[in-house]
Amino acid sequence: MTTDAPALPADLAEFIQSGTSITVAGRDDRLVPSIAKGAACRVGAAGREVTVLLFAEAAEAVLRDIATNRLVAVVFSRPSTNRTVQLKGRDALCVPTAPADVALVRRQLALFAADLGQLGWNDEFVRAVFWHDPAQLMAIRFTPDGAFAQTPGPGAGAALSLHAGAP
Repeated sequence: MTTDAPALPADLAEFIQSGTSITVAGRDDRLVPSIAKGAACRVGAAGREVTVLLFAEAAEAVLRDIATNRLVAVVFSRPSTNRTVQLKGRDALCVPTAPADVALVRRQLALFAADLGQLGWNDEFVRAVFWHDPAQLMAIRFTPDGAFAQTPGPGAGAALSLHAGAP
């Protein structure tokens, strides 16, 4: 991980750790995409690295692709508002999970379920779709080197600053 990478702005770091819908994407050498749903996220190294947690049994292809070329794109979206942000990285690695990661996944999935509750979905839906065997929990860590607004509307696709304190 890059130690001289810019820190994520505090509001962006807070958003991606707040129980959003998380989609992790990779690609193989033929540019064929792979995709998996993430379960939680944590920001570390003073805002310079992102770790996405996902369950291996539902992410085989994306884990293989990231292990092969270290490229990752992760989309974070809040269903109730459609606020969506994409982060990209070129140094993604599978790393060991931390002891507190299962609790982190439970907390962020509960926040995600509460957001979906505003749209009529219940907790059972989130558990059935997003929760898997905790023994299958995997972590992908990367240094964000690109951030993009993906909220539908005229600003979709615009680059976001990765410098803390920048607009």
